[in-house]
Amino acid sequence: MILCLLASLASAADPDVRTGESAAAVARPLANLFQNSPSDDFRKAVAQLPDLLVYEGLPNPKTEKSLYEKERLRGDVISLEGWNFYSKPLNLTEHEITALRELFQPGNPFSPGGGGDACGKFHPDYALVWKSGGYLALIGLGCQEIRAVGPSIVVHRYIPPDIYAKFERILGKYSVNRPQPGP
Repeated sequence: MILCLLASLASAADPDVRTGESAAAVARPLANLFQNSPSDDFRKAVAQLPDLLVYEGLPNPKTEKSLYEKERLRGDVISLEGWNFYSKPLNLTEHEITALRELFQPGNPFSPGGGGDACGKFHPDYALVWKSGGYLALIGLGCQEIRAVGPSIVVHRYIPPDIYAKFERILGKYSVNRPQPGP
């Protein structure tokens, strides 16, 4: 009986989150079993850090190559973890910053995988940077992926649909610097 329960729990933890039930929804009741994972270490570290800044990424270098190359040459571009972003942080409301911070509370797991799939090479649309501690999260809304980086932590995961919807609702409306592709 216990063996059957453990087998069903193991198979429920790794569904393809972009189809059907999200791993986050399946794993939330079990979140305490995975407290020492790198992604949980990241969430615990950033949960209490102040001063979250959000940067907008340049156009996708694969699908909007000429637009990306033009924008990359601007004087107001910075590089974070090898990806380019506009240097002026987005002007999010305090409510939006709080909502983003809540997505990183322990117990909101991200799903295994990401980085090289049918969507192509990862490209972050936004960077969330905590001003202290050396932590940042690169968010790719197009492929629903996150790359979380901190001292001795690098995690690349899919964003489950329920958490992705929250990222999209908060960040999706911010295209302040990025020009829209032409016809």
